[in-house]
Amino acid sequence: MSSSSPCTANRNRKSVPCRLYSQGQYCRFGDKCKFSHDGNVQLTGKDTHVDQPRQHQRNSASSHSLSSTPSHDASDARPKPKRREIPCRAWKAGTCTKGSKCWFAHDVEVQKPGIEPHRSHQQKHPATSHSLPLPASEGPSISPNGDSSRAEHNRLQAERARAEAVAARERANVVIREQAAKTITQVVFGSIVTFSAGLDVSNLITGFETCTLRIGNLPLDVKEDDIHTLLRGQGLDINHFHLVTKKKSDRPLEAHIITDITTGRALAVRLDGVEFHDEILVVEMSATNSLEGMNAATGQSSETLTISWRAPSARYVAEYADVATAKAKVEKLHRFIYGGRRIKVEMNAQLRGSFVPNLRPNAIKINNLPPSVTDEEVIGFTGSISVKRLATPTSTVEQIARLVRGDIERAIPGGLRRFEDPPNTCTIEGVVHARAHFSTWDEAHTAHTRLSQKRYGNQPTWFRLPDPMYFTLVIPSEQYKAQKAQWDSLLSSIKDRKACTLNVRDFGNAVSIRLSGSVKEATGALKVRVENLARGEKVEGWHRSLGISGNPFVSHVYSETGAYLRADWKRQSLKVYGAPRAVDDAREMIKGELDRLAALDYTVTIARHSVGFFVREGIQQLKETLGEDNVRFAMSTRKITVSGGEEARHALDRLITLSHKGSFDLLNASQGGQTCPICYDSVSSPHQLGCGHTYCVACLRHLVSSALDSDQLPLTCLGDETQCRVPIAIPIIQQFLPPASFNRLLETAFDVYIAKHPEEFKHCKTPDCTQIYRAVQAGAPPETLHCPSCFSAVCNGCHEDVHDGLSCAQSKAQRDPAEQERLNDVWIASQNGRVKKCPRCSVLIEKIEGCNHMTCRYAAFLSFQSVSNSSIDQAIHTHTFGR
Repeated sequence: MSSSSPCTANRNRKSVPCRLYSQGQYCRFGDKCKFSHDGNVQLTGKDTHVDQPRQHQRNSASSHSLSSTPSHDASDARPKPKRREIPCRAWKAGTCTKGSKCWFAHDVEVQKPGIEPHRSHQQKHPATSHSLPLPASEGPSISPNGDSSRAEHNRLQAERARAEAVAARERANVVIREQAAKTITQVVFGSIVTFSAGLDVSNLITGFETCTLRIGNLPLDVKEDDIHTLLRGQGLDINHFHLVTKKKSDRPLEAHIITDITTGRALAVRLDGVEFHDEILVVEMSATNSLEGMNAATGQSSETLTISWRAPSARYVAEYADVATAKAKVEKLHRFIYGGRRIKVEMNAQLRGSFVPNLRPNAIKINNLPPSVTDEEVIGFTGSISVKRLATPTSTVEQIARLVRGDIERAIPGGLRRFEDPPNTCTIEGVVHARAHFSTWDEAHTAHTRLSQKRYGNQPTWFRLPDPMYFTLVIPSEQYKAQKAQWDSLLSSIKDRKACTLNVRDFGNAVSIRLSGSVKEATGALKVRVENLARGEKVEGWHRSLGISGNPFVSHVYSETGAYLRADWKRQSLKVYGAPRAVDDAREMIKGELDRLAALDYTVTIARHSVGFFVREGIQQLKETLGEDNVRFAMSTRKITVSGGEEARHALDRLITLSHKGSFDLLNASQGGQTCPICYDSVSSPHQLGCGHTYCVACLRHLVSSALDSDQLPLTCLGDETQCRVPIAIPIIQQFLPPASFNRLLETAFDVYIAKHPEEFKHCKTPDCTQIYRAVQAGAPPETLHCPSCFSAVCNGCHEDVHDGLSCAQSKAQRDPAEQERLNDVWIASQNGRVKKCPRCSVLIEKIEGCNHMTCRYAAFLSFQSVSNSSIDQAIHTHTFGR
């Protein structure tokens, strides 16, 4: 290697042209640059790694020909580009924080020669590519300072910017269309409601039209998507059902599906017994449609009558040396299990009102021994010195079963569907059971009534028929203790316990509420009262720390107020249970705690690629929404701290999600100088809706949140002086409301929709029942509908109680005394004087024959011709002297 002096090296460098200057770009070294800024200096062969097409353009127009420059083949090795020639990747992603001090180029058009994506772009867009050489006659003349090259570069950059803007608008339009088309299906007060943009109700299946399917024996690893696929495979529309999965410890998974009655019946037939993920499904259909109310009891049939009687057994008297020994044997042997039977042992005492000669008081009686037992066996296990077998009924189990079946068939001709004979073995108590299955509960009840006092020989029989309606509810023991006075009051208010009854059983950590009844109206009304009491009262607000198990604030509320606080993490809602006074005190405590929690800071460390988004607009949006003092951003540590409770967390989480997705098109689509349709001021922190109108983020958030306490639904755009009225997409509404507030807004939208359609939808007439039903359509005959919650029946034509055999007009007339009186008068007038009304008691009198003078039931004398009250003397005078 030859050596050279520093001066020689500098002179050699000055003979080499500066690449940046020769390309018409700015050289930050200026005159101090070690390379030549003389446009006449030719590039050497080793310096031809710069952009060849652009250099060819300059050479074709310059008087200084570079024909001596050797050509480079594609296979030639390319020198490694230097800094400021390499595009800054962080700047392209919008996350570079170094600005002009960055060592890499912030020009997105800077390309490395030979990169494959650049080649593909040239192939797709040859007309706009600047990498192809131009003919010498068409190429722009290049001055030494490169002004023409910069103009061409700016033109291409502007074209690309316009193309990117068109692509961004197209992406934004796709997002707008997807958001506008999104719907959400939810169960609201027992009805299946489908909400579209603006939370407008696009489809509604009323509570009276729905039922619940319970799909049991699902595999533990099954996902909700798998169940959705199963249901859609049966042709079920996604807007016609609502799915909730329930898992109990290690038992098979259960799915509760609320759907319309017609679809529910069809699914119950199709899916019951079907193999699904190597399991056999068990499907049951229930009329109830509440996910939080009482559950209908399963495993028992209300149409089955159970008949029980004692199986044949042996009875013995065992004698001992004295009374003391006999008493000791009673205590030892009573309820002793022998031969599969639990025996009953008592002293051999005389029955009240009877006399038994030669009664031995030092003996005991043993009942319910197996019939096959022998004297020796009895002596062996009793230790008696003498035993005697007593006489017992001789009827066998088969004989009594035939007698019972015959009596049932005679009592209910044709009503018995199936009769189950008793098994060969009896219970440990020595009782056998037979079961009679009927078509309806009424038939079973008739058989129960007629046979309840029946005896077969000396054998007593017991008949048991479950109530047709049987529901259970399990609540925490703390909730029951807080509501103890209210539950006691509810129990004492039941007047007819034969119609319905309520049983409460405390298991220590939980309390079971059991409701049963045979009268639908009474049982349904009591069921609604039980569910309303168990539902508690909602408290506005939510904080995730209250949903953590073992939070001391929950026990503190109970100890201070006597009310039980329950935080539902899944629904993000708070409920309080207890007496009215305790509930009010608990509300104040909870409000204070929520205010305290809202003042606490919430800090999140964002990802590196999210920094640019928050620097450009995210932090500004947070400050507009939450206030300047409630948002802090430390760029060096990428930590954002907000204050304001759950709503502040929701706002921050929303922006973080947007920064991850890169969904900036809608946020940045607005142009400067627009006016917010709400505050009528220049838009700050813009958010553009699908209709094109742009809002301040804070104003849009206020518009959405204010709908919770308003009837101005569905939510629509207020642009063009409130004339736009394009519905706001559901995803946008969800961005500005936490889940708990969004669910409450769905209920508000449902109530507003029902209030705006009073002729189409009606509320159940039972007090406190939240179900609705659809009124009869014009031209259709009225139908009898049944409420799934309170079981009341209603006519959807006149919206009154069912009136079998009568039209709605006739039923209305019967319920209206004034209308009845008017119709009676019309009928009397049509009888040509044959029927008149007593002026005193208003009883209708029909004259068939005889005298015109008569006496009514209140001893009032009257003339049928004049129909007027008269005294006895006047009546007699008229009757005697003239008719």
